[in-house]
Amino acid sequence: MSVRPTFRIAAVAGCALVAVTWACSAPAGAEQSGGGGVVVSFDGSISPRRIPRHRPVPVSLTLAGSVRSADSSALPQLRRVEIAFGARGGLDATGLPACPRGRLRDATQSQALERCRSALVGRGRIEAEVPLDPGRPLLAAASALAFNGISKGRAAVWVHAYSTSPPVSFVLPFYVKRLASGAYGTLLDSPVRRALGRWPRLRSFRLTLERRYRVGGEKRSYLNAHCPLPPRFSGFGGIPLARATYFFAPRPTLSTTILRGCRVRR
Repeated sequence: MSVRPTFRIAAVAGCALVAVTWACSAPAGAEQSGGGGVVVSFDGSISPRRIPRHRPVPVSLTLAGSVRSADSSALPQLRRVEIAFGARGGLDATGLPACPRGRLRDATQSQALERCRSALVGRGRIEAEVPLDPGRPLLAAASALAFNGISKGRAAVWVHAYSTSPPVSFVLPFYVKRLASGAYGTLLDSPVRRALGRWPRLRSFRLTLERRYRVGGEKRSYLNAHCPLPPRFSGFGGIPLARATYFFAPRPTLSTTILRGCRVRR
């Protein structure tokens, strides 16, 4: 089922001046990549940084990215984004309630929480641009909630975004894929253009994933990680944490990898 954004744009000129300073520049410490007149950034971290060497423990994962034009020209539309992570652990939704994606359609933030609070796995912020006037695009900063979902029997994450001014409600689906080899164990794949429709352009996102819960009296965590360092090391700053690949229509395709350190907790 396709979920389209609802844009009810008020006829007020001031709405086009919504402040979105985060979307105009990369977060401090973010890795950047450019090509075809587009610059993308990607940043991330896990908390806590001090974790056991072999035993996975509960963590939170923060991911952030942005898209901007290199020369102030109109942005090409972001067709798809892939985020790979899990070099030190993985995502586990065993026993966690799943929210049907249709329940989030056209919902306000309070309605989304009322309908799917038991499936909540994260919070963040998304900023989008609607180029009705290329010289003065309408910019919307939306609060985001991430919910555990299921699509065709496979794990998914529904990122529900809602803004009050201008009124915006949409859902970005991220389909979870397991990676059998390579530096990463989990891939989040989002068909951004299909989800947002023809006009909106994704400008930035920041999302923290974290959820601890109980199943049958057993404590569980949505995300777990360990610090995979050799025995002679107790800390290191160059382990691949995550990789983001941005696919634009018709081009370019840009990929950015972030390296982050961890410390062994004894």
